[in-house]
This record gives sequence, C-alpha cells and structure tokens, in this order.
Amino acid sequence: MASTASRKPLPPEAIGVLAGVLEGPYGGLFTGGLFWRRPDWRVAFFSGLGWLTAGMPGSPPLLALWIGQGVLELWQRGRWFRVLAVLGFAAGGLLFRFLWLAPLGVVLAEVARKRRHQGLALGGLALAGLGVYGPTGLLLPVGAWWAARLPWREGGRFRGMDLPSFLYGAAMLLRNMAVEALGWR
Repeated sequence: MASTASRKPLPPEAIGVLAGVLEGPYGGLFTGGLFWRRPDWRVAFFSGLGWLTAGMPGSPPLLALWIGQGVLELWQRGRWFRVLAVLGFAAGGLLFRFLWLAPLGVVLAEVARKRRHQGLALGGLALAGLGVYGPTGLLLPVGAWWAARLPWREGGRFRGMDLPSFLYGAAMLLRNMAVEALGWR
C-alpha cells in the first residue's frame, strides 16, 4: 500500500483558482475546499465580486458561510442580539436563488461541527450546496470532506484564506471575460 504522507497537497491558492475557473456545476468540489476553511468577511467579499462578474444567479456559497456564521455569533450573544440574528438570517436568505436553504444549511453545519457530528455537518453543507448550485451542489460537502483531510500551509502576505479567495474571484472574472470574448456558452 503506497503512503500518501509524502505527497504535497495542493496549496489553498490552487484550490481557489480551480474553484474560480470551474465555478458552476462542477466547481462546487473545489469551492467546498475553501468552504471548510472558515473564511471571514473579506473572503465573502472577494468571492461575491467574482460571482457577480460571472453573472451567476443568487450569491456564492462563501457568502452563505459568512451569513450563517454571523447569525450564530449574534444568537450566542443573547438578548437583543438574537433579534438581529433572526433579521440577519431573514435578509441573508433573500440573496440566494433558493432563498433560505443555503444559510440554513450553514447554520446546521456549524452547530453540528461544534457538537462534533461530522455526518450532520456534511449534511448541512449539502443543503447549503443545494441552496446555491441546485442538485450539483452535492459536490460541496464532498470538497469540504476532502479539504478536512488535507494538511494546509498557511501564511504569506495575506492572512488565512484571503489570498485563495481573492484568486477564486479573480479566476471567475478572467474566465467570464474569456467566455464573453470567445463567444462560448
């Protein structure tokens, strides 16, 4: 049996480029790799720019992750923050093609991850993928499961996943420009 320990995994930047170039039906596999790394608001911003420039309906899965995490953090603060959490969830769901399915899947995945229910967390990611991509969104949890098993190198000029997600948005923009210029579709 061959050992996989000596193989170098793809750097997160390469995952971002692959997710951007293949975004759509089969990009979910690589977007799931970015999804599981818990991006912050800059990541959601960069991915949102790429999504908008690609002319895709709804919002990107990384934005769903950011909204879901924000809703959970507000809910945990209690009292009046729970009202803000419900309002944020209600408003955030309007950004997606299948409405509240994507943020609901993220909330389910995050709660399950904190309680160490891996299967339920992947099920939540499947809901999020369905809410963003439709039936091919089932590739999102496959990519997340795959990414959870890879060692990642962190660092560089950008903190965490900002650079990979910037490359994700940039690759989507360049791909969309090439598609329009060459008349593919």
